[in-house]
Amino acid sequence: MVNIELKKKVVGTLATNCYIISSNMEHPDCPATAVKEGIIIDPGDEPEKIISAIKDISIKYILLTHNHPDHIGAVEALKHKLSRDTINRVQCGIHTLDRIKVLWANGTTFDFEFSEGEEIKFGAERLKVMHTPGHTPGSCCFIIGEQLETMSLFSGDTLFSGGYGRTDFPGGSEVELFKSIAKLLCLPPETKVYPGHGDITTIGDEKRYY
Repeated sequence: MVNIELKKKVVGTLATNCYIISSNMEHPDCPATAVKEGIIIDPGDEPEKIISAIKDISIKYILLTHNHPDHIGAVEALKHKLSRDTINRVQCGIHTLDRIKVLWANGTTFDFEFSEGEEIKFGAERLKVMHTPGHTPGSCCFIIGEQLETMSLFSGDTLFSGGYGRTDFPGGSEVELFKSIAKLLCLPPETKVYPGHGDITTIGDEKRYY
């Protein structure tokens, strides 16, 4: 039996939404034992606050929607803490284009790259990558539950409730951002949108603004 658990922590001075998602599986050798394997999306700051929400979850990956400091600030602290507490080293992934140059670099290191359409497995779940440039060249959104009745979209700073990310930073492009938003608006209207800042929304609700 699989059960998805989602937690949100608002971190840092820019109130970045950090998401902790875990897949609760029955252990094949012991059905009574639940094994939680999870991911962290956009740990921007306050690593101890994020760690307090993990508890019994074995974190497999840290995944980044883009490379701005308010979304990556706690990566190194979390990698150090979580890798010390687990057998396997926690790895951090980012889109290829955003790995090349980190804006206002803070010493963050990335362990692997992902690209459009790639699937990342944790527990019994698969997360799908959507490349949505505009806010940064390598900005991405993540989809979970593509085969379920209601999908979840983690949109970073590409799409907010009633708005979208800035394009005036180096590498930003308003033209590319609006192409990316048009791509997202093709998803089913009931898709839940979990943005990098602000409140949860749906694709259907956001279509009213475009």
